[in-house]
Amino acid sequence: MLTSDTADRPPARPGAGPSPAVQRELLAALTADGVSHGRLMATSVHERIPELGAVPEQRALFAETEASCSANVTEILRLLESGLPIAEVQVPDAARDYAVGLVHRRIPLAVLLRAYRVGQNHLWTTFAERLRTYRGDDPATVGAMEAIAALLFEYVDRVSDELAEIYQRERDQWVRSASAVRVETVRELLDGGAIDSGVASQRLVYELRGRHVALIVSADPSPEQMPTPGALERAAATAAAVAGCRDPLLVPVGTSVLWAWASIGDQPDGAVVERLEAHRPDGGLRLAIGRPGAGVEGFRVSHEEAQHAAELYAGEAGPTVSYRSLELLSLLTADFERSRRFVRRELGPLAATDGATARLRETALAFLDHGGSHLGAAQALHLHKNTVYTRVRRAERALGTPVVPGRAALHAALTLAVAMPARVIAEAGADG
Repeated sequence: MLTSDTADRPPARPGAGPSPAVQRELLAALTADGVSHGRLMATSVHERIPELGAVPEQRALFAETEASCSANVTEILRLLESGLPIAEVQVPDAARDYAVGLVHRRIPLAVLLRAYRVGQNHLWTTFAERLRTYRGDDPATVGAMEAIAALLFEYVDRVSDELAEIYQRERDQWVRSASAVRVETVRELLDGGAIDSGVASQRLVYELRGRHVALIVSADPSPEQMPTPGALERAAATAAAVAGCRDPLLVPVGTSVLWAWASIGDQPDGAVVERLEAHRPDGGLRLAIGRPGAGVEGFRVSHEEAQHAAELYAGEAGPTVSYRSLELLSLLTADFERSRRFVRRELGPLAATDGATARLRETALAFLDHGGSHLGAAQALHLHKNTVYTRVRRAERALGTPVVPGRAALHAALTLAVAMPARVIAEAGADG
């Protein structure tokens, strides 16, 4: 395995390439195995670099990391397939955007450079495993592994140098910009810093002493489709207008996330949130909504709630999600490992991963949500009342206990399992 020490050592045979036969087999294996190598690399990067795991918007940052990793993998495979020299390397746009995004997230350059070493290590290990699988003890395998190690070393060395320049240039521009002042002021407010609300309002050109609702607009970037310039800002401004605000505070964070606050005056909280919940942003973007709050404390808490909603977003309910609709889930998932154990303990056989069991959970939850009414559940699920009756009885047999209103733990476990099965059912099943 290529360690960080060997990653920094020049290869023994620079410039050598694997034989054409080995190269064809390797490329065929890598492109036909159905594996997302960018996602696997991004997972390795986030697991091994704690600074990335400390960022609040984990889903958004992971998506940005994956986009950069996928673009780099594509470029490396292009070089391997074409036989072009390293001098022909083109730093992918997604990799450039990622470096700029780390500047705006206040993540040090050292983290970016370490991410490339971790990625290099991961990809070399992947290449080596594929070569051993397809070539066994063939002597050509050793030469191919040395050649690929050399290619990866030269690629990372060249790309890292250029990205370091991009990072430093962006940082130098950023620290002198009005945007940087705005972002730093917002972060100081969110961190509970001792900053006067009047001074902060002047810096932000946004009145903090009123009432506001926090919004988070985000996208899942990919190598094929990154958010177009201005798309996040336009989506946030449109959502703010729905909330009755014409001049929101907009704070871009990274390349795929934007924080926003909309001043709502004396409008009723419920009416504002209902309008926002009914709004659907364009362009495949997502909208997370906090609850309205007043003053600096409301500014901070509403944003925290929008962050919770964004992190819990699963996609099944559409592109818009509010903390109000997910508050119970947010409380129940403060510790996902404990949540999984809770679901597994409460549901037992009803925590199975198959589709039939999932339908039983959904029906049992609808039955409880409607106060034990078969008819109410049937109308909500667009099913016949007899189908609901049958499924509830089957769920009871799986549980070994009646499904009746008033059982708070069962209701909570079903709510978790139906809302986010991939995180509390599939993973719990894997653990079991």
